[in-house]
Amino acid sequence: MLHSRLYIDVHLCRAECGVFENKDLTTGKGIVYLAIFDLPEINYVFLQAEGYQTTRGYVAEKCNQCDGTVELLRIFSKFQDRKCRDCNDTFTIETVSYSTHSFTVVNKKLLRDRFFYQCPKHFGMQDGDMLFI
Repeated sequence: MLHSRLYIDVHLCRAECGVFENKDLTTGKGIVYLAIFDLPEINYVFLQAEGYQTTRGYVAEKCNQCDGTVELLRIFSKFQDRKCRDCNDTFTIETVSYSTHSFTVVNKKLLRDRFFYQCPKHFGMQDGDMLFI
């Protein structure tokens, strides 16, 4: 299943272990690792604590900051129908969301889905800076 779906992995530990003090809004735990996957092409790491070791799709058993147990939060994608803003055709995209960020993959490239409202006939690739807005 992991090789056929877009998903986000979030590895959580104590609040003080979070990279740049980032915390999961629901649990209040610190984020030691945050990555998005669309295997095998996309493996995009957003946050990773210095020295924290993980292999794609697997959680390190211990936090390298405090030696505590790491908790995995895995969010799978959903399919969504959208209307093209240029021709009003309906098209389907696969999206995955965590916190305030929502993503999709188009032509094997990771994109912010909130900027994707054109069908494949009209779509022009986004500027890479859009990922971090």
